[in-house]
Amino acid sequence: MPLWQIFHPPTTFQTSESKSALARDATALYARILPAFYVNVIFTSVDPSSFYIGGISRPSNENDIPFIRIFIQNIARTLPSSPTGPTKEQTRFLTLVDEVLKPHIEDKGYEWEYHAIESSKNLWKIQGMVPPEAGSEGEEVWRKEGKAVKL
Repeated sequence: MPLWQIFHPPTTFQTSESKSALARDATALYARILPAFYVNVIFTSVDPSSFYIGGISRPSNENDIPFIRIFIQNIARTLPSSPTGPTKEQTRFLTLVDEVLKPHIEDKGYEWEYHAIESSKNLWKIQGMVPPEAGSEGEEVWRKEGKAVKL
């Protein structure tokens, strides 16, 4: 399950269309290999008086550029890692995330930051069921059904 939490000021992502567009693009990033319903995107509007960067509320009189903070949690799949730096797979993932965010954030002139973490699949269930193994027939059934079903 990828979970994208998007923290933004009230002046951004004001319409369901703008939220839906980013959610669709984030889902498309994963839907090549995962059932689309695994992807969760949550938009949280945060008042500038509750959103501080470097001790300064954002946006503020000192910096009126909206700031977007994104937290990505991946559970369904993990990427190879290395203690010496990003792997080519991790770099590719970050490049794909950048491509997803570009039209929705960068091209609008917003400032942003994101990070991604990977959690253990061992502590994940959907509808009380442990998801099928990656690439399995069961996962393909879930993909076709568009929901978790008993196998």
